[in-house]
Amino acid sequence: MAVGDADVLVVGGGPTGLLTACELLRRGVRVRIVDRAQEPTGVPKALSLWPRVRDILTDLGVGDEVQHTSVPVRAFRYFSDRRPVASLTFTEELAARQLPQYETERILTERLHALGGKIERGVRLLCLDDVDFSGRIEPGGTVTAVLEHEDGGGVERFTVPFVVGADGAGSAVRGQLGIGFEGSTYEMAFALIDTYIEGHLPPDEISYYQTTNGTLVVVPQPRGVFRFLSVMPDGGEMSREAMQQIIDTRGPHGVRITEPVWETVFRVHARRATDFRRGRVFLAGDAAHVHSPAGGQGMNNGLQDAQNLSWKLAAVLQGRSPLALLDSYGTERAEATRRIVRDTDLHTRALTARTARRAAVRDTAFRLLDRSGAAAALYAPVMAGRRLAYTPERTTQQPSDRRCRVRNRLPGAVGPGSVFPRALALA
Repeated sequence: MAVGDADVLVVGGGPTGLLTACELLRRGVRVRIVDRAQEPTGVPKALSLWPRVRDILTDLGVGDEVQHTSVPVRAFRYFSDRRPVASLTFTEELAARQLPQYETERILTERLHALGGKIERGVRLLCLDDVDFSGRIEPGGTVTAVLEHEDGGGVERFTVPFVVGADGAGSAVRGQLGIGFEGSTYEMAFALIDTYIEGHLPPDEISYYQTTNGTLVVVPQPRGVFRFLSVMPDGGEMSREAMQQIIDTRGPHGVRITEPVWETVFRVHARRATDFRRGRVFLAGDAAHVHSPAGGQGMNNGLQDAQNLSWKLAAVLQGRSPLALLDSYGTERAEATRRIVRDTDLHTRALTARTARRAAVRDTAFRLLDRSGAAAALYAPVMAGRRLAYTPERTTQQPSDRRCRVRNRLPGAVGPGSVFPRALALA
């Protein structure tokens, strides 16, 4: 691809990068998307798609396929030493749906192709030149990416108005920008096995089996596969046999692992980039933030980054909004991410309580939230993304003294970058 054949270079071909490219293409923006991996991921990884993100995917035109290929989660069940403690049920409007990440990527890749795009694989970012580290975005500026083609295609310099780094937690883009990745890493390691089973488990519930020796999480997936996720035994190694022992001693009775399809061991981090932008280069998804998988918010957070950034880039590139609009991306998404990192950290620490006293406090809190109805009234909408609202501080949205906080997307309503008529402002 020659210099000038794209307005935005997206580095990273996971869900965040793919959605960014799709959203830009459908708005008429020329996009180039590259990924260093030779093949798309073939493992489940992230699973949950919450309603706010499904709204975005529906607006993109892939909502029906997501609905047909995923399974719903209608409840979270909490147990302490195998005794029921609390339940959080979700209405249809607030329920998550479970879909393996490779399926989400397949759906987005097919949409990318339908929009006239393609993903270039085996292409690695070496460095970025001409980055304005002052933080300003000057009119007419560009960024040059040095890209290496690992199939023997050599090295190229590609100059483009904007770059989006969606290249994961070890982001080369973030490293090139010198942006910090602040936070912490949990002391314990986690292990998971995705497997077919013998026995019965609810196909539409996520179960948390909590003990002072660790928590076992059971998550349903399409086609009868279940995920078993647990803290690694102290000083031990995880294997199919070790996970089966955890199930037998603290999990559901009568369930046997029969045919594992994926297993891995990992550490959990709670980190955020200190800035989501340098000049004309932006960070999105895991390149900008990582956190505990508790609550299944990770991929959702990245997909919301993609949607937030892409319409703004399109509006600026097409002259419908000023460059200053792009300043709002970091402000809005950093605050949303801060809350998600905080909430998932609290959830994780509650689930990993290792003393009887802390476990008792946790169980009491869970019972209170359940019996008072607070979990359903407050926590469920937060999980679903229905409590997220951005303060209208953009130059294109000058608020009056009476502020209207919009908590739901309005597909087909006021166009991106438009000024909302003050005469129509809600009381």
